[in-house]
Amino acid sequence: MLVIDKIIWIIDKINEKISKAVSFLVFALILTLTYEVVARYFFGTPTQWSFNLTYFISSFFLMLSMGYTWQCKEHVAVDLISNKLPERVGAFLNVVFILVLFFLAWTNIGRVMYNDMIRSWILQERSTIGAMPPAYPYKTWIFVGVLLLLLQGVSQLLKEFLVLLGRGRRS
Repeated sequence: MLVIDKIIWIIDKINEKISKAVSFLVFALILTLTYEVVARYFFGTPTQWSFNLTYFISSFFLMLSMGYTWQCKEHVAVDLISNKLPERVGAFLNVVFILVLFFLAWTNIGRVMYNDMIRSWILQERSTIGAMPPAYPYKTWIFVGVLLLLLQGVSQLLKEFLVLLGRGRRS
């Protein structure tokens, strides 16, 4: 069981460190949006680069923080029934849902994103929004965010298995 605990710890730390590192981009987002508001409404000179930068910064930290958000149980969850069930029954249902719904959906999204990311890099694809910045970095961090979420799914699945084995508690 020590190996499972170590795997969970490593995955959780990876997602935590990445999420905390990119969370500071919110300050750049605030500055960009403030600049755009001032330029647009006080000087009548809106900028296209501000829109693009806002779009890219927000997607960057949102995508790279999805796994950590799940780890902290901050995603929307409908647990009206599972909270009333015995702990092991709830863990069993979570294992089934993670395996059947989560991994099925997100591995397919990851597969599609991988192919789209590779194609984008080959074509040196540019965004059709605004000043037409490169789109391939954007698609890359979306793919990385999906991988981090899938990795967190492994951690969450292992945590539920530990509850099933009587070694953990659902939080």
